[in-house]
Amino acid sequence: MQTVIPRLYASAPESLPFAPSLDIHAFLLQRDRGNLLVYSFGELEAEAQDIEELGGVTRRYLNHRHEAAFASEQNIGPLFVHENERKSVASKLGVEGTFSDRHVIDDDFEIIPTPGHTSGATCFLWDNGEHRALFTGDTVYLMKGNGSPRCSSRATAPPTSRAWS
Repeated sequence: MQTVIPRLYASAPESLPFAPSLDIHAFLLQRDRGNLLVYSFGELEAEAQDIEELGGVTRRYLNHRHEAAFASEQNIGPLFVHENERKSVASKLGVEGTFSDRHVIDDDFEIIPTPGHTSGATCFLWDNGEHRALFTGDTVYLMKGNGSPRCSSRATAPPTSRAWS
């Protein structure tokens, strides 16, 4: 896994089969209270040793149900998803638990439901004390070769609220 910022690691990019102009990564958040894996795709075989050397995974989170179609089926930590995504995700992966409200875990990882792309789409904000990282999934994304952020066609924010304008 590649270091993004201290204690945040990204898997190698993998193109989405239905959208080759988009890459997906899994992200490992190295934390004193247990590492988190945000997103998950493929088998993560190339990253398995790195993940173990960094302390393994205590919990993993998906942004929304569409990720389950590409998510690793490896047992790399208990999976948590938004309650609205449970049924769809559970048809492919074991779901350990769900959430429905905005909340913070261990004072550093905020779960922020952001319905729009799907009813259970969720963003995650991690504050490692030195840096903050927002994981938006399909709510906001970058296309290859284009540094301009894009919003999901069903995102709930009005176009005039784009912070990058």
